[in-house]
Amino acid sequence: MLVSLFILSGCDNPSKVGLDVDPGDQINGALIDTLQINASTVKQDSIFTKGLAQLPLGYLKDPIIGESNAAIQFAVQNVSNGDSRIPLNATVDSAVMIINYGQDFFGDSLNSSTTVEVKQLSTPYEVGKNYATNKTWEVDPSLWGSKAISKFAYRDSIRVNSVIDGKDTVVRVGPQLRIPLNKEKVTELFDGNIDSAVFNEHDFYHNRVKGFQVSVNKEAQSGVGGIVHLAISDNSQNGLIVYYKTPDTSLQKNKFYLISPSNAAASVNHVYSTEVQNQLDNPGNNYETVYAQGVGGLRIKLSLPTISSLQNQDLIINKAELVVLADEETTGSAFNKQAPRLTLYREDIAGQRTPVPDGDTRENIRDPRSFGLSFGGKYNAEKKQYSFILTSYIQDILLGKINNAQFFIEPAANIYSNVVPYQANIYSGSRAILGSFNNPNYKMKLNIYYTKTND
Repeated sequence: MLVSLFILSGCDNPSKVGLDVDPGDQINGALIDTLQINASTVKQDSIFTKGLAQLPLGYLKDPIIGESNAAIQFAVQNVSNGDSRIPLNATVDSAVMIINYGQDFFGDSLNSSTTVEVKQLSTPYEVGKNYATNKTWEVDPSLWGSKAISKFAYRDSIRVNSVIDGKDTVVRVGPQLRIPLNKEKVTELFDGNIDSAVFNEHDFYHNRVKGFQVSVNKEAQSGVGGIVHLAISDNSQNGLIVYYKTPDTSLQKNKFYLISPSNAAASVNHVYSTEVQNQLDNPGNNYETVYAQGVGGLRIKLSLPTISSLQNQDLIINKAELVVLADEETTGSAFNKQAPRLTLYREDIAGQRTPVPDGDTRENIRDPRSFGLSFGGKYNAEKKQYSFILTSYIQDILLGKINNAQFFIEPAANIYSNVVPYQANIYSGSRAILGSFNNPNYKMKLNIYYTKTND
């Protein structure tokens, strides 16, 4: 009772403390903004990536959080119609690995240069298998192809030469990564000397071709770098295309080996800074700064250990808003980008991720109290903060409808522009460095406006 009295009277203030409220939107009632919030940095679980719309690629050398390295592995399918071999005595003019760009990049594109490489897997990619992001892939060290990139042009359409009806034609295509491959290696791989019936048999083909890895050469990179996303989908723009001529004609022909999202997998490796690793090793301590990171990296676990003291007080929650500030001192100036958007969710009694009622955008089962995209999470660059509306969530906790006052924050991706995501995030490489409740300069706050029914 003493604790409850202290909380309710400690900041019983009808002003707009902690919120920038327009006079027309003024919330009537008293304000609590001193409720304890425990925050800790925790690791994400590994993610299975079979069939996902986008997969990460790149090397981000974050000066605060540490290093993140993402690669993509995949099988290439047989030619859909006809012989998958390069015809005997054919001359390969060029071979290119092509993958569409996705919707997300996070890093320093102005002061970094990157070399993307293609290598062959040492063992065959198991067609149809679902691989996790923590798998270590063995690759043959010989280089099949590479491309130096000063900036990932993931928003820029390009013009390419294409063979249409046997003629070279310039066409415009969407943003895509194109890596030229070694012609001799490609000719040898799809050797026309091998009997066609043998070569085109499923097991022989995949045991021979094995599959490929697209990765970034860490040693060749300059600057912070970044993580870009590639959109592997079932269309004619994702795969290995080989242009060749045969002795009997001057017309150029091509063979296309498709990359399918059902046979592609991301692998992500994180090496954290001393400070971040210390938090991961000692999650029970209170820290002034906490860290969130995409591509299966880090999330922030938040809990309200004293909220039970507000129960049985006949409180009606008029508005509850979590305000989280970027920790500018820890972030520094060398690389100070914050995630453009964060998401917030909770876990149910079985430990499965589920939305909070205020941010529920699920189809058909959406909570009627949801604010939709107005729930919050977008970075306010002017105020250097994120905010989330948690009115119904807090009310449900006080009413005993939700028994676990624990929730999580992590980066959200551009691909989720129309929903509030809550599943494990592989679609964004961004990060956020945030002040906790204990931070003296960038203090996290839960502002709760309430009225009492017995007043």
